[in-house]
Amino acid sequence: MDIRPLDAKFGAEIIGIDLNDPVDDDTCRTLTDTLYANRIIVIRNQNLDKATYFGFGQKLGHPIPHVLNHLRMPDYPAMMVIGNTDEKDKNEAIRNGTVLWHTDQSYEEVPASATMLYAIKVPQVGGETQVCNMVKAYEDLDDDTKAHLETLQVAHQYGRGKLRPEEFRASPILTSDQQEQLPTFYHPLVMPHPITGLKALYAVGQSSYAIKDMEDNKAVALLEQLKDHVLQEKYIYRHKYRVGDIAIWDTFQTLHSGQMIDMATDESNTRLMWRISVRGKPDIYH
Repeated sequence: MDIRPLDAKFGAEIIGIDLNDPVDDDTCRTLTDTLYANRIIVIRNQNLDKATYFGFGQKLGHPIPHVLNHLRMPDYPAMMVIGNTDEKDKNEAIRNGTVLWHTDQSYEEVPASATMLYAIKVPQVGGETQVCNMVKAYEDLDDDTKAHLETLQVAHQYGRGKLRPEEFRASPILTSDQQEQLPTFYHPLVMPHPITGLKALYAVGQSSYAIKDMEDNKAVALLEQLKDHVLQEKYIYRHKYRVGDIAIWDTFQTLHSGQMIDMATDESNTRLMWRISVRGKPDIYH
């Protein structure tokens, strides 16, 4: 296994590993240590079937069936197909429903701990994932601001946060049953990492809409101010996928967004990804 920095301000790429081979505890620890230290890792040159990919995902936590059950993979309900070729993708609101800055499952009581996308087909242009380094964004704040933010609890609900003009709405809720599973939950604005203890700003994207014991207008203004801060170019990496990439980002330490994509017309502009989000600690930490 060879671990190298990405050609970016943060992140690491990993080559020389075949995830078709059993992933032992030492290998898993190397991968997770690298992830926690670099916010995002990209495992190159994989050729996995669904069962093997899902089994690898289980090494990093408990895969989460998405509340939008119409987007689940029929044979693997805790996986999703992300792309621009399926019948559902003709709906632009679904196809571009991740084109907004967000943190996966931040609107649930127990948020995701990591998300991974496995690139099966990639377009020649577009289809990148943008990832924001929320640890560095937090570290660059002054001490008084950090001390204040660490006292705050933020209200999260799916799709309720304020959007920027370039953002799409979160992929739409289609049923009352889905809506009933999406109440408000509160999470700390400054989230200590459950493994490393490292502090980061948490989830100032699509789900954050209010702050406990703060007037609504002041809360929204603060969240918008923080979003302006974290979305500076110096904190952002845009990953251009290659076929066989598995990109994994630490959702406690990052904010991310897709980029707008049209329906595919041929192989040159086709995008097909398999998505897994997990919650909880990897088995090796239990």
